[in-house]
This record gives sequence, C-alpha cells and structure tokens, in this order.
Amino acid sequence: MGETQIRHELYQFIDEADERLLKLLYAVAKEYKQEDFTKPGEPLSEEALKKRILNAKSRIKSGQFTTHEDLEKEFEIW
Repeated sequence: MGETQIRHELYQFIDEADERLLKLLYAVAKEYKQEDFTKPGEPLSEEALKKRILNAKSRIKSGQFTTHEDLEKEFEIW
C-alpha cells in the first residue's frame, strides 16, 4: 500500500472515528512528533547492533515479550 492510499484511508478512519479512536490517534501522532531518534555520542556499531538483535531474539524465545492481544487489552484500559 502506497503513501497516498494510506493517507486516504487514514482520512476516512478519522472522518468516521469516535472520540476514543481520535484520542488514540492524536496521542500516537503527538508522541511521534516529539520523539527524538538521535542520541548523543557515537553511532551504534554493526557489532553492537547484532548483539542487541541476538539479545532480543533470546528474550523472545524465553517468552519475555508482550503479545498483540495483551497490548490490545492494555489499550482498552486506557
């Protein structure tokens, strides 16, 4: 799906959204706008990145992750 189609569908979602969805979309957009992806210091090396990936895979294999369903339940509480 291209950027233009995504924008069009998002506009449709917004036009038809209830207050809950509007607040959720607003919070996500606001957080995204404020997020700073830069960190002071040295860039991440390829070796450090590979180590992070291996650690993440290890956590997933050991069950240390949040499922999509659990996240949806958390959103309902908000």
